[in-house]
This record gives sequence, C-alpha cells and structure tokens, in this order.
Amino acid sequence: MFNRAAEQMFRCRSSEAIGAPLERFVPERFRAAHRIHVEQFGRTGVTARKMGDVTTLWALRPSTDEEFPIEASISRIHGGGRAYLTVILRDITLRKQYEGQIERSQREVRDLSARMFDALEEEKRRIARELHDELGQLLTTLKMDLSWLRERLPADSLELTAKTDEMDVMLDRTITSTRRISADMRPLMLDDLGLADAANWLVNDFSKRCGVKCKIQIVGEERLEDLPKILATTIFRAVQESLTNIARHSGAHNAWVRLEAQDGIVEVEIEDDGRGIRPEDLGKIDSLGLRGMRERVAYLGGALEVARPPRGGTRLTLRVPLRSQAAHIT
Repeated sequence: MFNRAAEQMFRCRSSEAIGAPLERFVPERFRAAHRIHVEQFGRTGVTARKMGDVTTLWALRPSTDEEFPIEASISRIHGGGRAYLTVILRDITLRKQYEGQIERSQREVRDLSARMFDALEEEKRRIARELHDELGQLLTTLKMDLSWLRERLPADSLELTAKTDEMDVMLDRTITSTRRISADMRPLMLDDLGLADAANWLVNDFSKRCGVKCKIQIVGEERLEDLPKILATTIFRAVQESLTNIARHSGAHNAWVRLEAQDGIVEVEIEDDGRGIRPEDLGKIDSLGLRGMRERVAYLGGALEVARPPRGGTRLTLRVPLRSQAAHIT
C-alpha cells in the first residue's frame, strides 16, 4: 500500500512505488543501516518502535533526488500467518525551517547580549579607571592641601582645628568610598594582574565586608594567567554575583570558592552553608543576575548549574571551555 499522502510527499505515483524496493525512498548513504534496522525489527516482538533519532532521519524523492527530513515510526502486525510492517511518516521540513529560524534568532540575540555586555564592561572599566586615577588623585591632593593648612593654623584656634579634623575624616571616607566603588565597577587588578589575584581580592574583601568566612582554592593557577578578557570577566562576574547573593539572601556563616583550570575546562564552584535557594526562586523574573550569568556562560559554550549540596545551602557550578571560540571574538 502507498496512499495518496505518500504520493504527495514523495512525488511518486502509487503504481510506480508498489513492487519497487523501499530503499528507493532512502538516501543512498543511509540504505545499509536502514536495511539492517528493518531486518532486526522484523525479528523482534516489539509492536511499535521509533526508527532511530527523528532528528537524523532523511527521506528521498527519487524523481528529483531531493532529500527532506522526516519523522517516522514503524509497527508490526500479524495477519493470515504473515507479518506486516507499517511505517508512518511525517514531512517535517517546515518545522525544521522554523527551528532553524528560531535557533538563528537565539544566536543573534545571544550575540547582541554578549556585545552589550562587553560594551558595558568597557564603560565600567573606563569609569573605574577615571575614579581610581583622576578622582583619586584629586582627593589625595586635597588631603595634602588640608594637611598643609592644618600645620599653619594658630595653636589657639580650637574651632578651626576641630573643623579641619572633621574634614580630614570626611576625606578619608570619601577616598575609601571612591576606591570601593571603583573596585566594584571593575577591579583594575583583573586587567593588571589576572583572574587569580582578582578572585583572591574579591573573596577577602567579601569576608571583611559581610562577616562571612570565605575560603578560596585555586587549582592550575598558571593556566588562568592568559585567559581571554571576555572569559576572565565572565568568571569574575559570576563569582562576584554569587557572593553578593550569599550576602543578601543566604544567611550563611561560611562560603567556599574553588577555581580549577585543567583538561581544557575552567570550572568554578561557589558554595555556602545558608538556607539554600528554593526551586521557585530560580524562575523569578527579578533574578536577572542569575539569568544574565547563565546566558553569558552559554554564549561561551559553557554550562551553569545551581543545586543544593548534601550539607545544605546552595552550590553554583560553572564550566567554560578554555578555548571557547566566542571567547576569542573581538
């Protein structure tokens, strides 16, 4: 039997198909495997079975040698002492075209997101450098001028002395805040000294500011020295975002960070002993930090997982290939 739908799909009349080898409708490179599959299926007692991975099945229109993707299932029935095999096919050309368009759109959106991320990081780097160099230098000069002024105040001017003391304290706070804001925007040591030193600084600063005991372990530090800028920035931001979440939401007393570079993979693991992330929290619309992190890692060909470790709390694991093609795009 070769019904009308089959005639339309293969552009072949029923009279031309019946009696001809079934392999006529299979691309030549798949015929041997197809023959083996059908023979094996004919010997089994399975009543219904997929003909392999639907994403890899292809059919052939013999009149034009045109190949097209199909979805297929095969079943076996008995009647009159004979076994009959029935194949049901679906032409999925349009679906594949739509899937291809969606994949291209997703790639374009991901590429655009990555370029926006790069532009944002570049702007942060510029502002951080200006805060650190220009504003920091001006504040330091102002502090020196204030010190010069204090040395020349009359000994009996208690009110002026008290005021300059207050100004000196305020300048110290301003300089400290400027350095902190600059480091939060873009730690210059990430550009100057590399990921390992920047991660160590980040963990130590987190422990001091948040009161959470945090230990860091770095394996294969020499492999982290020459990472592409986009890869080093992504890993640093992932650690930074994770530590920020621990400080804000976890209620943890301890945290652990591990960076490991080996076998062509950079693996980052951040764990805490806090209350742990709830499954419903992962899908919240306001968890943009986690979503952005996941997209960034995916763009670099990596993967990000969030889970609850056996001892409780939350564990974030990030894996990115060292030689990611996207990481070397300028």
